[in-house]
Amino acid sequence: MSTERIATIEDCRKLLKKEIKTFPDWPEKGVNFKDVQSILYKPELAVLTSHYLQELLPKQNTDYLFNKILCFDARGFLFGFDLAKAAKTPMILARKPGKLPGEVITQTFEKEYGLDEIQVQKGLINPGDKVLIHDDLLATGGTARAAAEIILKCGAEIAGFNFIMDLSFLPGRKVLQKYVDDSKINALLTF
Repeated sequence: MSTERIATIEDCRKLLKKEIKTFPDWPEKGVNFKDVQSILYKPELAVLTSHYLQELLPKQNTDYLFNKILCFDARGFLFGFDLAKAAKTPMILARKPGKLPGEVITQTFEKEYGLDEIQVQKGLINPGDKVLIHDDLLATGGTARAAAEIILKCGAEIAGFNFIMDLSFLPGRKVLQKYVDDSKINALLTF
C-alpha cells in the first residue's frame, strides 16, 4: 500500500501493521519486540503516524482536553513533540534517573524486565493541570502508571493516555483503567 493512497486512519493502521518489524526474543527470551525504527526509517510513514496520532488527541469541538503532554525517554519523545506542537501545549520529559537537572520527582515501577524509575522536573506539573501521557507502546502499563502517579502527586489530573501501539494481550490497558475511563486510553495500533 503506497502512502499516497492513505486517506483514513484504518488505511494507516493496515500499512503500519505491515511495516512495523517484530524482533523475537529481544531484549530477552519470550519477548516479541515491536520496533518503531520501522516507522522512523520511512519519513512518509513517520508523517502519517504523527498525523493520525494527532487525530487521537482528546478534544471537544476544537479545544484540546489537556494543557500539558508528558512523554517518555526516549521513544515517547519522537512523536510526543509533534503532538505538543499540534496542540500548542508544553511537553514534559519523563526520563531515567540522572538525566534531568534540578529537583526531580521520582517514581519507581515494575516493567516486563524488572524494576525501573522515571523522573520529572519539579514545578512543571501543577495542581489543576490536565496532563496527557504519551509513549510509543502500551505493554504491561508500568511506565504509564508511574507517570500517572507522578501527575497525581503533583495534584494534577490525568487527561488520558496516547500510544502508537497497544499490545492487547498484555494487561496494560486494564492497569490504566484505574486512572481513566477506557475511552481515554488511545492507541493508533492494537496487536
